[in-house]
Amino acid sequence: MNLLGVAFRNLLRRPGRSVFTLLGVALAVASYITLAGLSEGMIDGAAVGMRERGVDLLVSRKGMVEVFGGALPQSLSAEIAARPGVKEVTPELVSLMELGEGLQAVVTGWDPNGFAFREMNLRSGRLPVAGAREVVLGDVLAETLHAGLGSSVVLNFESYKVVGIAQFGTGLLRGMAVTPLPDLQELLTQPGRVTYFQVRLDQPDPAGQKRAAAAIASLRPDLLVATSDDAIRGNKALAMLSAASLAIALVAMAMAALSVLNTLAMAVEERVREIGILASIGWPRERILVMIVLEGLALAFAGGIVGVGLGQVGAHLVTSLVLPGSGLSAAGSVELGLKAMAGAVLVGAFGSIWPALRASGLSPAAALRNQ
Repeated sequence: MNLLGVAFRNLLRRPGRSVFTLLGVALAVASYITLAGLSEGMIDGAAVGMRERGVDLLVSRKGMVEVFGGALPQSLSAEIAARPGVKEVTPELVSLMELGEGLQAVVTGWDPNGFAFREMNLRSGRLPVAGAREVVLGDVLAETLHAGLGSSVVLNFESYKVVGIAQFGTGLLRGMAVTPLPDLQELLTQPGRVTYFQVRLDQPDPAGQKRAAAAIASLRPDLLVATSDDAIRGNKALAMLSAASLAIALVAMAMAALSVLNTLAMAVEERVREIGILASIGWPRERILVMIVLEGLALAFAGGIVGVGLGQVGAHLVTSLVLPGSGLSAAGSVELGLKAMAGAVLVGAFGSIWPALRASGLSPAAALRNQ
């Protein structure tokens, strides 16, 4: 039997212990896949949503951590529009609201005169009229709420009539509610305030973006002007979410490594006499060390495979059960799976180092006297 076969045979001696260790690694990998996938999905969805609406630059306030609420005066819209290279500007106010029975959704106020409002792709119905307490729902949100044209939804304890169902191409937008900007400003008691400005340029090439961004940034020292992709990926709230996801995953991976270490340490103690026999018949210390490390890697690799599958299922359950109607989806990229598997292999390697050194350092004579 070759070295790998010996390692697998040793793991099967205590199948219950091996399975529980494998599941510990799997849960650690699954937590990373779920959390990292959700944070990457939010970032990618927001960036794609901006591109879908033809946004070249996003103007927000520097250092803003809170994504929702008004941080800038709407009056800046005219000043931004007057900057060289700027074609159109539309302000937007964003809030997160409960729409009933624990369902939360992003509610956004779009300027009725802006390009985002004007070019909204409606599957049915019409655009809302300012002052009439009307709203357009993304198709996913409408289905989740079982809301159709003419029905009502409650926004911040106020009843709004559904006059349109929008057909967006991005999941995040499909789970959003849109109302005229003045209505949302009144509803949130933030008159004349917006979250950010969406900007279209005459020349949206990199050089044109750079020139226009510099011109807009010169208006106020507290303005952050960036391309839509850079603005989303540089958002502090999303960065904090990604960091929190990574921290949770690292803690889970550390616990999985300790689980592997405990399992292999117990296995080495139970097999002291056997290891002594292997050493006495000519097995070098390096071969014994590799055998124990292979056991740890085999446990971790199998746990990683299971964990990748569990992570995909977990991300789906979170988006469908915990965040219904949000339109969010988890990023399930090959790169994310490979990172998770690499983490699992590292868990196996670190968890097996001490038991492997302990086993390879045993004196044959002392080991044979054991038991």
